[in-house]
Amino acid sequence: MTRYLMKRLLWALFVLSTVVSTVFLLVHVAGDPAAVALGPRASAEARRDFRRIKGLDQPTLAQFGSYLGVSACVRRDSPDYRDGRGRCGLLQGSLGTSYTHREDVAAVIAHRMPRTLLLGVMAMLFELLFGITAGIVAALRRNTWADTGIMVLTFAGISVPTFVTGPIALFVLAFLLGWFPMGGYGVGFWDHVRHGLLPAMILAVGGAATYARILRGELVETLRMDYVRTARAKGLAPRVVVVRHALRNALIPIVTLLGLSLPGLVGGAIITEKIFNWPGLGMLTIEAINKLDVPIIMATVLMFGVLVQLGNLLADVAVAALDPRIRIGERG
Repeated sequence: MTRYLMKRLLWALFVLSTVVSTVFLLVHVAGDPAAVALGPRASAEARRDFRRIKGLDQPTLAQFGSYLGVSACVRRDSPDYRDGRGRCGLLQGSLGTSYTHREDVAAVIAHRMPRTLLLGVMAMLFELLFGITAGIVAALRRNTWADTGIMVLTFAGISVPTFVTGPIALFVLAFLLGWFPMGGYGVGFWDHVRHGLLPAMILAVGGAATYARILRGELVETLRMDYVRTARAKGLAPRVVVVRHALRNALIPIVTLLGLSLPGLVGGAIITEKIFNWPGLGMLTIEAINKLDVPIIMATVLMFGVLVQLGNLLADVAVAALDPRIRIGERG
């Protein structure tokens, strides 16, 4: 177990290093952050001062080393600058200062993250509730109209993107029928939950449809196994056979997907939050890209990368716990 976790940790560091390096180079050739942050009317002198203060006048390699914290700090507005001798990067726990918010990136992320997590948790609950329920019903009603109807709906749920289902749901369910608020975040926790119901359901559509299709196939195959037939022959109630013997093994692929869906929910929230005007991390990412706020872009990319690796690891551990035949150390 320990050896496996160490290998996964090293692999995660390699992947994160590759992603951070690639994105850092891309955002630094995408344009001039000084021109975007100060606006088109800013003087050449103001832009030059901005680049000097932010360290953008230094070679790209020096900026990257400073960002990682392995070489001297080039950001003159950092309290750790110390005339080019201090260090102010990731290794020192610093994500930099936002160009547009003019405050520490960690503070900006900490302010927006709970909103996206609330939306993600609600979406995951909807995914499990609708996906597992639909998958069980379709498997137990195999080759009936219920099975066909659920499979058609799941196919549509996987095929239609969020930027199509979101505006339609907002127009019909919120504007015409008035069942949900017209976007926004609300005031107070339960008002936040009320405002998040519709965007969470839209965010969960793809995942729930995927869970339903996979669970149906797995459950149909599991119900044909000899040990399930033996359980039936013993006279166990159908509900006990399905829940205790068949569903346990059929849920293994769902558990794997559940871990992988964590970064997908956060990433998918970028579009959903924009549609429903939900002021979370997704909205922040779009704002940062539009304004070329490099520290915010790098922080969100780093966070998404960590979530991907964390999701993969949690999925492997959960599968091993669910199925004793699987040993984590044997999964490479």
